[in-house]
Formats: sequence, structure tokens, C-alpha cells
Amino acid sequence: MSALHTKIRARLSTKSKYGIALLIIFGIALALRVWLPYENVFMGDWVNFGGNDPWYHMRLVENLVQHFPHLIAFDPFTLFPYGQDAPFAPFFDLLLGFFIWVIGLGSPTQHTIETVGAYFPAILGALVTIPVYFIGRELFNRNVGLLSAALIAILPGQFLLRSLLGFTDHHIAEVLFSATAALFLILAIKRAKEKETSFSHIRSRDWGNLRKPLIYALLAGLALGIYLISWSGGLLFVFIIFVYMVIQYIIDHLRGKSTDYLCIIGVPMFLIALIIVIPFLNFLTLGGLIIASLTIGMLTLSVLSGISRLMDYGKLRRAYYILVLAGLALAALGIFYAVDPSLLSSMLGKFSIFTPSGAAVTIGEVQPALSITGFFRILYFFTVDIFLALIALGLIIRAQVKDGNAEKTFLVVWSILMLVAMLGQNRFAYYFAVNVALLAGYLCWRILVWSYLREAPPEREEAEKKEPGRPIRGYLSARYPWAVNVAIITGYLSSKIPEWLYFRRALPEGEKGERKEPGRPSIIGARRARVAGVAMMVFLIAILPNIVVAVDVASDTFGPNEAWHSSLVWMRDTDNTPDPFGDPDFYYELYDRPPAGERYDYPESAYGVMNFWDYGHWITRIAHRIPSANPFQAGAVETARFFTVQDESSANEVLDELDSKYVIIDYEMATGKFPAIPIWAGESQWLFFETYRQRTAEGELERIMLYYPEYYRSMCSRLYNFEGEAVVPHNSTLVISYEEKSTFLIGKYKEITSTESFATYEEALEYLESQTAPNYRIVGEDPFISPVPLEELEHYQLVHQSDPEILTRKKVEPISYVKIFEYLP
Repeated sequence: MSALHTKIRARLSTKSKYGIALLIIFGIALALRVWLPYENVFMGDWVNFGGNDPWYHMRLVENLVQHFPHLIAFDPFTLFPYGQDAPFAPFFDLLLGFFIWVIGLGSPTQHTIETVGAYFPAILGALVTIPVYFIGRELFNRNVGLLSAALIAILPGQFLLRSLLGFTDHHIAEVLFSATAALFLILAIKRAKEKETSFSHIRSRDWGNLRKPLIYALLAGLALGIYLISWSGGLLFVFIIFVYMVIQYIIDHLRGKSTDYLCIIGVPMFLIALIIVIPFLNFLTLGGLIIASLTIGMLTLSVLSGISRLMDYGKLRRAYYILVLAGLALAALGIFYAVDPSLLSSMLGKFSIFTPSGAAVTIGEVQPALSITGFFRILYFFTVDIFLALIALGLIIRAQVKDGNAEKTFLVVWSILMLVAMLGQNRFAYYFAVNVALLAGYLCWRILVWSYLREAPPEREEAEKKEPGRPIRGYLSARYPWAVNVAIITGYLSSKIPEWLYFRRALPEGEKGERKEPGRPSIIGARRARVAGVAMMVFLIAILPNIVVAVDVASDTFGPNEAWHSSLVWMRDTDNTPDPFGDPDFYYELYDRPPAGERYDYPESAYGVMNFWDYGHWITRIAHRIPSANPFQAGAVETARFFTVQDESSANEVLDELDSKYVIIDYEMATGKFPAIPIWAGESQWLFFETYRQRTAEGELERIMLYYPEYYRSMCSRLYNFEGEAVVPHNSTLVISYEEKSTFLIGKYKEITSTESFATYEEALEYLESQTAPNYRIVGEDPFISPVPLEELEHYQLVHQSDPEILTRKKVEPISYVKIFEYLP
């Protein structure tokens, strides 16, 4: 009995150590997400939520806690004059609203709402360390689990950004619930394989065999269902699971193994997810597609199992299984197209997430991961761990070819598809972070094992018996020549650490592993020295870079600045702008959805605010006014057209059509964000400006941005840069000539060959018309100094501007960051 107690206590002691270690990792993850951004979020009398979408989540939650548990499905406070269905899946807001409602005892204050809302993503982000640990433990061992949890806690980039204090968006919930679903799926597969679960156990009602696989499958379905009602695009993870199941069916059948367990696990998992999704169809923009996909998933798994069994019964060649599946897939697509071509087209269209195009690529998070900055963006997301993860993925794939481990096959498929998704849209880096942490954690552990962290493998012990005193590096050099060199160097360096670290001291006489030669270190001592060096190397390569970049990411500011906040607070005041509904409390009401195809029935007092789509949620949440466009990109085309039109009458037509009463504009729209505006309007950005190359006195090519007359005549420039006033250029009109060239490093470019400056626009125009060569253009060097004359805008009055703070290149006086104009038809 005492021996049993000792064994139990040893196991409990081991579990408690790993539990404490995981708790510490959770604490570090939470502290990183809360402590560093704290001052950028809690800004005195207001809470600065990050980015754009978090502001709309808080708008929905604010409304929810007034009517809990009723969540609005339609919102008239955005996209005037139409209103819009709330496109967010509901669970994230319901979960956050529930905690706020409970903490506020059914009547939470505004302070409670905003404080709990700010902390919510940081807590969810820290919780991701838990499923990551258990996935690493189940796939490999506890140590890999801890290393993976530690890495996910500090990985920078998209994952950290979307789990920071104040970034109250559903993305971090996606990662938590998808990782949890992956964990339970891995557990279900692993237990089913261990017990060799098959349909015979169902027929015999062998619940002892079925209990654990089914429980884990049901939990996987629960997590998958919650995931699907947390993000409308959740079919991505359903697709990953589906692809894995099909691949695993093929692997098992070709190897002559039973495929029953995949159906026994997969069908209940999809069924539970389906049951969870159905009550929320009214809130899911892709609800019908989700239902169809889960149903197809269940039917497909059943068919795959049936075909496998029939072919085994008929003793057909196993290679025919792939041909049969390919034929059935083509037939199913044909039938599907004949029955409901629109649904099939919609399902296939969702694969566009891998290849975004058009105006969508102007959205920062939608751009491909390798665009603009190339691989440097991926390094910013994962630092050196991306290389470790890819190496580990290659090693696992190599091992899988031989072993065919089912749960590790899932890791491979999951990692590859998430990598492809991230390369298509860089925002999916927050998903891929889990895979990077698991893979890099695995490789780090293997490196430590290779440096003899654990006991020597059996073949090493045999070598010791045959050749006493054989150097450790002899075995390692033969087995792992590429790794041992680094290990020996770092081990030697760390062996010089003073003896009080106990890495090089001789062991007491009789202790295992001691050498008999006096004055020489023991095998175990040398092993520890090598491990210490390699561990330091792992820390410097895999962990320290993450900490450095993560601190930078967590310390940045991502929400509206003080200029935007003060301007929208000004707009909210009814002494400055009228309430669109005549009642400020209408903001907190429940709203009826208009009939399909009809606009919301706004009162006569309602009006819109013309804006760039980026700022729509800020206008809704802070000003309680109705934007003409929002970050769902609704209204983006119409508003972009307003900001790029070249004359006042065309601009007035857009405002009259959208019934807009105010125009709000900022410095970024006139400068850094302007290139996106023409693209949304369906025009080329090169119509308004272009980058040229110019030779310096030293003969080097330098980049220079030049602006065309179309930029200065745009409503964006005339309102923000010149505040609607008339402009007569004086000594600011340039005419350039250029040659089109191309080099291997730069590609195609335009090099300026001459520059002429003119006192008036008329002189420049006369000079331009006298040229016979085509490569001459009138340009401006500064966006705030027009080279062309501009008429005064008659129907726009500047009614508010933030405190002056922006210094431009050639203006002495600072200008305001945000400006608000009233439209006077």
C-alpha cells in the first residue's frame, strides 16, 4: 500500500509541477496583454478600444446589456440611408454581455461595460495557452506542451495584437474555440485508435470502448459549434477538418486499417455543431451555407466508411479507393450543381479567402502575407519561430510517411492549410500562431533531447558497454552531425561557467556515470553542460526575439487618437449636431428588421455622415451618428466616389443621393490612406499621384512622390488640404519630363529628365501644350500646395476642427488632424 501511495504522490507531484508551470505561463501571457498597453487603453475619462471592429462589438454589447439576452440583428445606426444587418456572429457578444450583466448585477454602469469589455480579449488570449499545452502534450509530451504554451504566450504579430487589452474583437475567440475543437478532436482520434473502435462496438453496445472517443467527439462538436457562432466565416475550420478526414480515410484504407473510427467520431462531431448553429441562424450571414456544409460533411463521412467496408468485403485492390472517391466527388458536384447551382457557387466562392483581389487588397489585414514587405511581415508575426516551425513540419511529414499516426496527420493538414490561408490573407496569422507554437515547441524539445537532456537512448547505452569511456559526441556526431556541432560549441562555452552552477563538478564516488580518471568530468556533468548551452541557444533563438517584438506590439496604439475622439464627442453634442432620431435614448433600443429588399424607415430628422469606411464604427459608437460607410466595407464605393470626384456639383449629387448632412475627414485620408480611395471608386490610383525616380548630385536614384492635378481637384484634397477655399497657385506649378525605364532590381519605373517651374498655372499649361513629346506632366511636390487653380466650394462650411497638431513640409503653422464640414444644399 505504501508503494502505491508513493507512486500516486509522485504522479500528483509531477502533475502539480506542470500545472504550476502552465499557470505561470498563463500569468505571463495575461500580464503581457494587460500591463504594456494599459495606458494606451484607459485614457482618463474614456476607454480607447483598438482598431475599428472592437468599437462596433462594444456598440452591440452596450445595447445587449440593456435588454439581456436580446441582441439586435439589425442596426439603423450604420450605413445611412439603408441600415444594415449586424454581420457579426453572436456568441462573442453574448458571452461578453453575459459577464458584464452578471458583474453589473443586471444593471451595469458604463464604466463596468467598458472595463470588462477591455479586459475580455486579453483573458481569452491568455486562455489559449491551455488548449495549446494539452495539444502539445497529446501529440508529443508534457514538455512540448509547456514549450508550445510558452511560445504562444509571447508570439507577436497578429495573434498578440488581437488579444491585447482593448482589442475587443471576436478573432481571439475564434482562435480559442478552434484550438479547443482541435484538442478534443485529437483526443477522440487518439482514444479511438488506442481502443481500435469500430462499428462492431456500436452493434454490441460496448460503451466501455466507445465512451471516451464519443465523449471527446461530442466535446469537439460543442467547441466547433461555438466556434461557428463566434465567426461567420467559421467554415474555414470545418473545411480543414473535412480535408483531414478525407486524407485520413485514404491513408487508413491504403494501409489496410479500419476507417470506422473516423465516421464514429466525425458524424457526432458535425451533428452536435449543427444542433448548436441552428438556433442562431437569424444572426449568421452564412447560416444556410454552414448548415449545408455540416450536413455534407456527415453524409460524406458515412459514404467514405461504407465504400471502404464494401471494398474490403469484395477484396478489391486498395488503390481503387482513390479512383472511386474521385468519381463520386465529380458526380456529387454535378448533382449539386443541377439541384442548387447558386449554393454550390457560393460554397466555391468562399475559397477566395486564399486569393483576395480588387479593392479588397487595400484592406491591411486582407493583403497577402508576402505582399509589400515580403517575408519581413511574416518575420514580424513569428520571428525566427517560423523557420523552426517549417523545419519541424518537414520532420513530422517525413515521420508520417512511415508511421501514419492519425492525430499527427491532423496537425500536418491543419498546419499546411492554415499556412496557405495566411499566405492568402495575412490576418490568418493569428490562427497560424497556434501551429507555429506547437511545431516550434516540438523542434525546440527535440534539440534539447538531442543534446542529452534526457537519459541516453538504448543504442547509446549499448555503445557505452562496448566502448567504456567513449566520448558522448561520438554517438551524437554519427547520428546528428548538423546539430552536434552547435551543441558542442555552446556546451563548451557553458562549461566555463563557475563550479557553483554544478554543471562541471565531479560526482560523488559511486554515483552513476562517474569516470574513474581523477580530475576528469563525469558523463552526466558533461551532458548537463551541453544541455545548458543548447538550452541557452534555444532561448536566444526561439524565445528572446519574440519577447522583444511582442513588447513593441503591445506598447503601440491602435485605436482613434485624441483628435478623433474629441471631434466625435463634439459631434455627439446636440448643441452642435442634431440627434438623427430626435431622442438620444433611441441608440439603446431594439430595432425591427425591415422587410427583405427594403430600406429602414428613418424619420425625417435622420441624416448621414459622409466618411471613409475605416471610421464608420467610431462614428456610430462615439458620436451616436449614422455613417454613410463602415468597416464592413458597406457603402465604401459610394463614399469613395464622393472623395475622388473632380467638381462640386458631382459631389453634391452623391451627398443628395445618400442624404448626408456632414462630411468628416482626417489627415490620413489626404495622405497615407488616399491611395485606397480611388481603388474603391473603381479608378486607378496613378490617375492622382505617382512615384518617380530622380538622379541626385551623386548620381544615385531616389524615389519622389509627385501629385497630379486630379489629386488637388478631388473633394478629399479640396476639403481637407484647402478647407474649401479658392486657390491661386504662385510659383508652385511644375512641369516635368520623364523617361520610362526598367532594371532587374527596380523593375519598371519613370525617371525624371527635366523640371521646369512656372510662376502661374497658365504659363505652365502654355509650356506643356507647346511640347511635342508625350512624356510631360504638370505636377505638385506637396499635397498641401496646389499647382493648379481651385474654385471656392459654395456648399460646404467648416464647423469643427481638432486642435492643430500636424506640421506639413512647407507650412509653418500646424493643421488640424480631423475636420468636420456641414453640407449646405
